Amino acid sequence: MTWNMARMGRYLLLGFMLVAGETEVGAKPPSLSIDQLREQHEPSTLMFERALPPGDGYSAALFSYKSSGLKVYALVATPNSPPPAAGFPVLVANHGFHPNPKRYGLTAGGVDSRPGDYYRIIPMLYAKRGFLVVMPDYRGHNSSEGFEFTEGFLASGYYTEDVLALVSGLGAIESADLRNVFMWGHSLGGEVTLRALLATKRINGASIWSSVGGDVWDQAYYYSRYENLAAPDSRDAPKAPLDRLRQDIANLGTPYDWTTHEPLRYLGYLTTPLIIHHALGDRSANYDWSTRLAKELLLGEHPYVFYTYEGSDHLLQAPQIDVAADRDAAFFGALMIRPGTP
Repeated sequence: MTWNMARMGRYLLLGFMLVAGETEVGAKPPSLSIDQLREQHEPSTLMFERALPPGDGYSAALFSYKSSGLKVYALVATPNSPPPAAGFPVLVANHGFHPNPKRYGLTAGGVDSRPGDYYRIIPMLYAKRGFLVVMPDYRGHNSSEGFEFTEGFLASGYYTEDVLALVSGLGAIESADLRNVFMWGHSLGGEVTLRALLATKRINGASIWSSVGGDVWDQAYYYSRYENLAAPDSRDAPKAPLDRLRQDIANLGTPYDWTTHEPLRYLGYLTTPLIIHHALGDRSANYDWSTRLAKELLLGEHPYVFYTYEGSDHLLQAPQIDVAADRDAAFFGALMIRPGTP
């Protein structure tokens, strides 16, 4: 929880280049489009791997599952409180961008302890509010297979496939209430969450924090100018992230229609109510991206609530983070299917 906004911004800008440097660049299949995600039903089963050190208010375990033939891992945090008769409501928590995916879940001291220092508070917040929290690595993160898919601005599409495979396997978790499955996403994980919601109706409600948004070109342009947004821009000004996005698309080795992967173009498929949180001064993910999402939801007459916070925190800090978690818990609570409901 020590990353400040400026440091996170540098990670977002430089991390795309760092990952590329470690990856063998070559042709690989593009991620599935929104319509393909809706049509594909690849069942998966979560398999218990081992117990993990407990957190504040929860016991922890590592599970694995298959996504597109890759072995992917997930943290499962189970509240220490007695489970309800139907089991704990489930929260699938989708983390944001990591500048070095192989070190996701490692502490500053190098200890493998998912979800790592930055997101440590997330399973704690929601387990204490009665949710069984499942946090996938995504492919290529930590010891999960598929590092070659982690590069650049297209990676979130592959991570969406991982999240949907995870959702299909939740039935293997003891004490999980499969009638009440919710989703949380932060930053890049907000984009992953929104895309996943367009492909499944199994999620009762979702919370999106400080999400990246617009389309993939909006993101590449924004991060091209991130270090000095006030500087004048021109066609000839260097834009490394935009250049990298063009190269990523060229490296796919097959025609790629980016419009078929953009969630804002497919909000007509959305059936899940949303709660949105964003700090007004957040530069790591442009506040206007959440504003645009809220506007599109409003125009589509889709149920949502949008909360704005003072300050510039990309991942909200105390006391705001507790306020946001309380709002999420209340929002999810109103959407829960109660025992005896047909």
